[in-house]
Amino acid sequence: MALESGNYINSLNASNPAATDALSQADEHLRFLKLKILETWPNITGAVTATQADLNTRSAITTNGSVPALASGIDATEVRSLLGIGGDGSAPAILSDGSTPTLATGITAPQIVTLLGVSLLNVYPVGSIYTSVVSTTPATHFGGTWVAIGAGKVLIGIDAADTDFDTVEETGGSKTHTLTTAQIPAHTHSMTIENTRGTGGDGAEDGVSSFSTVDSSSTGGGQAHPIVQPYLVVYMWKRTA
Repeated sequence: MALESGNYINSLNASNPAATDALSQADEHLRFLKLKILETWPNITGAVTATQADLNTRSAITTNGSVPALASGIDATEVRSLLGIGGDGSAPAILSDGSTPTLATGITAPQIVTLLGVSLLNVYPVGSIYTSVVSTTPATHFGGTWVAIGAGKVLIGIDAADTDFDTVEETGGSKTHTLTTAQIPAHTHSMTIENTRGTGGDGAEDGVSSFSTVDSSSTGGGQAHPIVQPYLVVYMWKRTA
């Protein structure tokens, strides 16, 4: 029987050589087999230690820049279908759009992560802050180590020109404030009183009145007043590892 034709390992015919082939053709079949192996993997120059699982797993996106490149064997339509964002009518792998995703039969979450070629933790590197109105820790969604931060506090941008805000994670401020005397606007509370029985200036019928200036009685409770800005309460976490 004649040898197969073709360039790669998929050209091999498992039925060859036939039992009726002459023994003299065995060398030709062996040489053909070796040639197709070399042509299929021309760049293998050492031992391949990957398992079949490693070889069957590959990233679909091969770049991390603004112009994505897809790995061989996967196209943009398949990626859109897997993420459920395509308009081509194909069945998506993600069947729900909410906080509890449902995957279609035959696809797993690790396979989706592998397809994207990224870890969800890449979105939130160490030092990132995550906010939510749901109490579930982001470690449940992304992995990593997270700590709750900012209880009763708001976030503010760093300002190198202001010593109150020139250090990352510096804290300060208060919820209430009691005014000091220096913080009260300048004003007066004085009055003038005439004493008609005293001696002094004119003004009384007998001409013997006197006048004096006194302060009013003290008033006010001296209590602190709120200085809270309008707010929205959320959960906040910081990734530490």
